[in-house]
Amino acid sequence: MNLNAMFDALMKLSRVSLFTLVPLTLAFIVTGYFSNSLTILSIAFDCGVSLIVQTFAFKSIRVMKSGDPIRFPHGTGKLENFSGLLYGALNIPVALYILYRAIGDTIVPTPIIYAIAQLPMLPSLLRSGYLFLSARRLQKQFDSPLIDSYVMDFRTALWFDGVVVIALALGILLPLVGVNTVTVYIDPVFSLCIALYLLRGAALLLLSNFKVLIDFPMPEDEQVQIIRVLAEEFDAYDQLGSIRTRRSGAQRFVDIELYFQGTVDVTSISALTNRIDEKLRSRLRDMKVSILVLETPPRKA
Repeated sequence: MNLNAMFDALMKLSRVSLFTLVPLTLAFIVTGYFSNSLTILSIAFDCGVSLIVQTFAFKSIRVMKSGDPIRFPHGTGKLENFSGLLYGALNIPVALYILYRAIGDTIVPTPIIYAIAQLPMLPSLLRSGYLFLSARRLQKQFDSPLIDSYVMDFRTALWFDGVVVIALALGILLPLVGVNTVTVYIDPVFSLCIALYLLRGAALLLLSNFKVLIDFPMPEDEQVQIIRVLAEEFDAYDQLGSIRTRRSGAQRFVDIELYFQGTVDVTSISALTNRIDEKLRSRLRDMKVSILVLETPPRKA
């Protein structure tokens, strides 16, 4: 995977998303307040969460790009996963609040000025469509949790915008044909659907990124496989030092210390470490092996 190309594309997408989101967030807050539409306020809440997450993501991309992720990739994925975790964590209370308000407004409906609420929807719909399609293209090219969180964010925004355009259009048209009773329920019902969709997506994103950010011990049977590989090559090294293992998401990490006599040549040591690495990778998938070569200390007389 070309990391530099991925970061360049992400920087461009993140910059467009961030700087177009600020005026839209303000527009949704103002129109939501004056129109009394919970649906518009729901979008304003989601825009606010997206603004926080995308600011962090933009800074993260700049940090990762300023380093050397090809030679020093450790920690890069953690920043990406944290952005997804942050988006999910912030959206869960937002979705619960929208759900609470939507149920209350369904029981006791409030009048909505649909014409005012419709004002920011067309530019928002066009923006969401462009960003979602751009993020989807990047998702097909690169495997990145940060891109996945962008796709989730833009898909939610596009779904919001499409549903709201339909809801507000019905709110404007139905009274013209004499249907006034149903109109007051359109806004809370659509807000309820948005809240449920947002809650589900945020929970999935939160759980998937939490598992990656937290390190777990490798299962016992996998640790036994590591011992067996080292036992098979026991005659090729002098002593076995410490073995450290951990699992982060689907990825497994193994650090091994091997001691050699000072008379052993570099070619033999390199051949041995390559054999151990190949055997471990063939028996355990998604394995990153680090072998530290040390010289056996002289024995005291």
